[in-house]
Order: sequence, then C-alpha cells, then structure tokens
Amino acid sequence: MNKISKIKKIYILSFIFSFHIAISAYANSVFLSSYIKEDYVGMLYTVSSIITLLFLSSFSRILKSFGNKKVVMILLCLNMISLVGMITSINPVTIASSFIFFLSTNTLVLFCIDIFIEHFGDPNKTGKTRGLYLTLINTAWMLSPLLTSFLISKEGGYKTIYILAFIMVSIMTFGLLFSVKTFKDEKYKRVSFLKTFKFLRKNKNIFSIVFINFLLQFFYSWMVVYTPIYLIDHLGFSWDKIGIIFTIMLAPFVILGLPLGVFVDKYNLNKKKILSIGFIIIIISTSLISFITTKQVIIWAIILFITRIGASIIETIGEIYFFKNIKEEDTYLLGIYRDMNPVSYITAPILATIFFLILPFNLLFLILGIIMVSGLFIIPKLKN
Repeated sequence: MNKISKIKKIYILSFIFSFHIAISAYANSVFLSSYIKEDYVGMLYTVSSIITLLFLSSFSRILKSFGNKKVVMILLCLNMISLVGMITSINPVTIASSFIFFLSTNTLVLFCIDIFIEHFGDPNKTGKTRGLYLTLINTAWMLSPLLTSFLISKEGGYKTIYILAFIMVSIMTFGLLFSVKTFKDEKYKRVSFLKTFKFLRKNKNIFSIVFINFLLQFFYSWMVVYTPIYLIDHLGFSWDKIGIIFTIMLAPFVILGLPLGVFVDKYNLNKKKILSIGFIIIIISTSLISFITTKQVIIWAIILFITRIGASIIETIGEIYFFKNIKEEDTYLLGIYRDMNPVSYITAPILATIFFLILPFNLLFLILGIIMVSGLFIIPKLKN
C-alpha cells in the first residue's frame, strides 16, 4: 500500500478520534459542575495539563524506547478505560480522575497522529497536507454540537455522550491497528529541555510561532471551559439552542482550512500579514462578547462565528509555518509545539479563577481579548 492511501486512512481515523473528543468538549465543564463547584472545574483541566506536560517533556525518550505504534495503542486503551470510569461512576473523585486521564490521553494521541501525518505526508505540499488534516478534524468539531445537544436533551443526558465517545475511540483503535502495520519509526532526537530552551533562544523564528500557538491554545482553553458555563448558567440558554450556536461557530474551521492551505502552497502568501489579520479579528470579536446580553441565538452564533474566523486563520497558518520548518524526527520541537495545549490549560484556568475574585463573569471575555493583543507584538519576529 502506498503512502497516499495510508495517509487517507490516517485522515479518516483522525476524523473519528477528533469526533470522539469534540462531542464532549463543550459539555465537559457543565457536566463536571454538577459534581464539583463551578469555580474549581478549571482546576481539573490544569491538573490534566500538568500530567500531559510531564509526558510530553519525555515523549522523545518514550517513543525511542517503544515506538509510535505501541505508544499510541497504549494511550488509546487508557482513553477507553477513563471513559468507562466517567460512564459508570457517580462518585465525584472517580469522575474527576477519569476526566483528567481522558483529557491527557487525548492530547498525547493527537501528538502520535502528528507523527503519522508527517511520515506519510508529502513534504512538498505541507499546506495542503495540514490544511486537509485540519479541515477534517474541524469538520468533526463542527458536526458535534448538534449531536451533543440532542443527546443531552433527548436521549439520556451527559452519560450518553461518553458512551458514544467510547464507541468512537474503539473504532479508532481497531482501525489504527491495521492501518500502520508497516510504519517504521525514524531515529527520534532526544534533546534535553535545557538544549531545547537554548535552541529556541537562538531560533527566534521557531520560538515566535510556538508562542503564537500558545496564544491560540490559550484562547481555545478559555473559551471551551467558560463559554458553555456562561451561556447556560448565566444567560439561561438551553442545550438545543447551544447546539445550533456552536455548530455555526465552528464552521470557519471547515470553510477556511483547506483553501487557505492550498493558497499558501500555490501563491506563497505572506504568512505574517495573514496572521495579523487573524489576531485582529479574534481580539475585537472576543472582547465584544463581554458586552452582549441578548438571548438572540443568531447574534451569539454570528459573534462566535467571527471569533473562529480569526482562530481558523491563526491555526492554519501557524501549523503550515511550523511544519515547514521541522522534520519528522524533530519530535522534541513537535513536543514543545504541542506542549502549548496543556500549558494553556494550566495558565488559563488559573488566571480565570483569579479574575473570578475581582470581576463579573462576563468580563472574562474582555480580559481574553486583551491577552490576545500580545500576538501582534510577536508576529513581526517571524521570518518570511
């Protein structure tokens, strides 16, 4: 089987796995708040992120010892076990612990998938490869809110979501088992954190794009945790309306990902200018959320849709820029890049919890918009 057909299988499996993450993503915080105080829900994300970060920091060594195939299969099995805990238990400690490992293994599996994509993808078409990959996984994210809202309101509540997630990850596990039989690991570079830090200090280019990814992941973590709580607990939206809002909100990722990737490959577009446009859009639209009090579904769908236009631009261009500057064996750099997801889930809930003490809930989004302004000061440091 050639590389083209193999990468198509990886794309399909990535879609399935992303769907299993997405159907619960915007319901997790509300589900957890029924067992744990609302103010402390973010701390579970923080603990999970610390665990993920510890694993990612030594992932090159783990991959070198066991190989990407074995590692990803172990992680998928742990993911299924964590879902069983969330499905079967009503004990807050068990649910919290299961949730922590569910989030951790999700991030680590996606890291392993990145290696498969980089291995089977065409190095001369990075824009198309990453654009198509992002389009597929974001399609899963766009389709999930309506299904999530239906399952919660009609079919038996939150537990049903995690049952479906278990089915999806089971399909992913068996599919991957037969799709990467012939995959052979590269000689992964083992580089200490100190050497990686020194490398980033010298290579401002890589450091800058990593920091931009951190800001994007920070935006995601803040919005994923606090938007559902704000809409449900503070504005009184029902899940059927939220399903419509979130589906429209996520459409830009599907619409923009692949075309933007292809255009970058074909016309060698100025990535710095495009990134700046993305940040300006995300800053203005996110800040405006704090001042919207209407319960009109269409208004919330539009404003959140605009925030994701900015996020989609930043995500697509950031991924293309980063993967054009690394090789498959550079897992230590990929590790740092993907570290930004757990790092954001450590910092965002801590900062948000502090702001809870001094500001009304709605102003959290204004604070987030202000934080995102820092991206405009980092972009000029990138090399064209």
